Amino acid sequence: MKRSTKVIGLTGNIGTGKTTVAWMFGELGVPVLDADEMAHHTLEPHSHVWKLIYQRYGNAVIGRDGDIDRTTLARIVFQDAGERKYLESIIHPHVKDEMERRVAELAREGHPFVIAEIPLLIEAGWESNFDGIIVVRCNEDQEIERCMQKFDMDREEVMLRLAAQYPLARKVSVADAVIDNDGTFEETRVQVGRLHQDMVRGKFPKK
Repeated sequence: MKRSTKVIGLTGNIGTGKTTVAWMFGELGVPVLDADEMAHHTLEPHSHVWKLIYQRYGNAVIGRDGDIDRTTLARIVFQDAGERKYLESIIHPHVKDEMERRVAELAREGHPFVIAEIPLLIEAGWESNFDGIIVVRCNEDQEIERCMQKFDMDREEVMLRLAAQYPLARKVSVADAVIDNDGTFEETRVQVGRLHQDMVRGKFPKK
């Protein structure tokens, strides 16, 4: 993805506030690409990925309307690392291709920066595809509480999701910038604003 347009990967663990930070960058005029949204599109009825999922799991994961029952599918893959890796192996290539296509479009439009929000950026080994990596962090208690509220999960479900991701400290260790989302909405907004100013001034990323 390296070209005149700088492509910045935005990641972190579930519940850290990645989407909020992405929204803040969008509010500042930076185009934001959402890998989760792209992944959801790959599950559309009778798509290539849909067919592979149906072949593997059958009607157990298909709703009455023909859509993938993502709750049931999530329950399967977050309890079995092998099934999770299989699902990622059939979805990630499509997400990567779509991400590259959209980045190319935005580059042609002349955008100096693009933010790509990708929850599993580090786990997928995509670090080298980006000009810089921003990690959003918060403490684990906040992660758990936010997930329980936002996604209507119980604590056990949240812990299964967190166990499927790399430890947050590992992601922070490879980050070019870290947004600390322990505090208030406005405190996070200030950090995003400062980083955006660095981007505009050519101080970030340094690669």
